[in-house]
Amino acid sequence: MSKTKQLIIFLNYTSLGILLPVLNLILLKKGADLKTLPLLIASYSATVLCFELPSGICADLYGRKTVFLISGICQLLSVSLLLFSQNLIWLFCCLVLNGISRAFSSGSLDALIVDQALAKRGEECLPDVTSRLAIMEQTGLALGCILGGFLSSLGDSYNANILLRITLTAVTMGLCIFGIKEVRIFGSGTKRPNIARHLKEGFVTVFSKRDFPFILAGMLFTGFFITPIETYWQPVYLKLSDSSQGTWMLGVLSFVGFFLAAAGNSLCRRLLIKYPGRQWRIYSISRVLGGSALLILALFQSAWIFVILYGGIYLFLGTGGVAENTLINQYTPGPLRASVLSVGSFLLQTGSMFGSVYSSLTVDRIDVTGLWLTSGGVLIGYTFLITLLLMAQKKKINLYDIESFENS
Repeated sequence: MSKTKQLIIFLNYTSLGILLPVLNLILLKKGADLKTLPLLIASYSATVLCFELPSGICADLYGRKTVFLISGICQLLSVSLLLFSQNLIWLFCCLVLNGISRAFSSGSLDALIVDQALAKRGEECLPDVTSRLAIMEQTGLALGCILGGFLSSLGDSYNANILLRITLTAVTMGLCIFGIKEVRIFGSGTKRPNIARHLKEGFVTVFSKRDFPFILAGMLFTGFFITPIETYWQPVYLKLSDSSQGTWMLGVLSFVGFFLAAAGNSLCRRLLIKYPGRQWRIYSISRVLGGSALLILALFQSAWIFVILYGGIYLFLGTGGVAENTLINQYTPGPLRASVLSVGSFLLQTGSMFGSVYSSLTVDRIDVTGLWLTSGGVLIGYTFLITLLLMAQKKKINLYDIESFENS
């Protein structure tokens, strides 16, 4: 993967991180209140879900670079609206555009980079490419969060955050236009398949491997797992820690989480190079360890244990995420890659919405401790269940092969 491509991915996620720590505060300052804020966030999530699959299909049929640039245009419009918004209607339009941008960016450029790497270096490069993509994303988010936190302290208007986000998005689009070349997916002599055929081919691809559907379904459970953590970690930590530390530690912990996720990406890359073909084993072990860390975090009331285990959760998420993406890209043919990646992103977002609804309905009865125990237990249970199921299927196939050989 060229340095230009790495820089584009890094800057794209750095620009995302610029607003991440303060977006809710900006919305509140621009006209939202505590009652309308959840509705605005819900409009964003609903837009992402609606456009996730169509954007992946468009990327496969009409070009990944084109779809990524459409995402950038929507992002520029969204952030520009945010800069001048003073009422709820404009904020709603801003978040809808932001959701469209998020949907069109997920998997589009990643699919192009993976396809070009596979064409140049072969399938053995997959662990290296997927881990580098993940590392660029996580380090970009980490740097963006640190910069966003610093810029927000310069004044209460947050205009510096918004203007830097606009600048970085424009620079990223410029680098993409002039720094990335994409060969036409369907040349002049090749007929572009219709959407129905494309969907049918995607369906056949997903169910062609016995473990592929379980990997994609696992993203649903990962989304359900992450949401209660992201929703409640800040108030829980502030309750456990010395109040004299102030809220600045929240920014540090956000940075630590993204940094350790990047460290997990790098660790998985080394493991996959040292133990080729062990993607599923690394994936399942990482998910079980991540769920176990959340169970322990829920049970122990200590600020230092919280910091260690919170970081550990993101370390294991980063490790398992690279193994997961390697498997998905390994099983997916190039013309379907963006669509299948969008299916994974769609399932992750759906799991997050289920997690949000479940948390909202049950937090008063079982508290945050109960929510974390539930989400950790669900992830561990699902991972154990599919691992045992796949092992049983493999054993059954092996026994069938032996019996067939003996009868021949």
